[in-house]
Amino acid sequence: MTYERHGVAPPESAPCFYPGLDMAFRGPERSLEGPYVTFLGGTSFYGKYAETAIPDRVEAVTGHACVNLGVMNAGLDLMRSDPMLSVAEKGAATVIELVAAQNMSNRFYRVHPRRNDRFVAPTRLLRKAFPELDLSEIHFTRHLLRLMQMTSPARFETVVEELRASWVEGMCALLRALEGPRILLWLVPKPAEGTDRMAQEPFLVDRAAVHAVSELADSVVEVRETAALRARGFAGMQVPDTHARILSALPRAALLDEAALSLLDPLHRIGIGPGRAGVQETLAG
Repeated sequence: MTYERHGVAPPESAPCFYPGLDMAFRGPERSLEGPYVTFLGGTSFYGKYAETAIPDRVEAVTGHACVNLGVMNAGLDLMRSDPMLSVAEKGAATVIELVAAQNMSNRFYRVHPRRNDRFVAPTRLLRKAFPELDLSEIHFTRHLLRLMQMTSPARFETVVEELRASWVEGMCALLRALEGPRILLWLVPKPAEGTDRMAQEPFLVDRAAVHAVSELADSVVEVRETAALRARGFAGMQVPDTHARILSALPRAALLDEAALSLLDPLHRIGIGPGRAGVQETLAG
């Protein structure tokens, strides 16, 4: 497996900003005046270290402007915030990444409103359920959940059920708030090894959860990393030497490429772009 290592800044280092959104997004900036497709999601849409993000790949094929609102480690709290929805609702369609369930506020803990992977505070319910936990050094949601799982697998199941229910409720609320066509992208970077639920990516997003929200969407696109995609290694990614250790936690460029191609048919059905078959015929020719 190979990837390009450079001492220069990664390809997504030129940020852009959109009116009403107090945060930086991966550029290039797109106009919000003309018709566009909104990409609302997290790490996979942001495309850390990937030379080309999913929205840019789709835009290049369809010729239709794509606004990338992907934010690293974003959860539903950020995605369904009013500023995000104000951009999405003006677009011709919205593609929604099915993000993990742990990065959202729930009955057990609160997360940062913009950096949703950050654990901010426990609720009274968490204190009661896990009175022995020292939370003073916990800063991230995954660390918190792993600690709860190690402390009491039985009590952890109660948290899992709460997160699953909150995710379904939050996804349904997001989909109902959006106008126009809505396409869900379920991107699975790699299969979970063994029975460890914490190894599942995205966390708690399984077939039952997707089915529970699918009726509110126009299309559901499922893309899983195959052996063939994984064999392409880290081609198409530019990683500074000092950042190479975090590669294993990120979706690879080959998977992002496949996701972009898989979105072409549902976009074509709503009048955007040529569809995947037409693209492949063009490439073959």
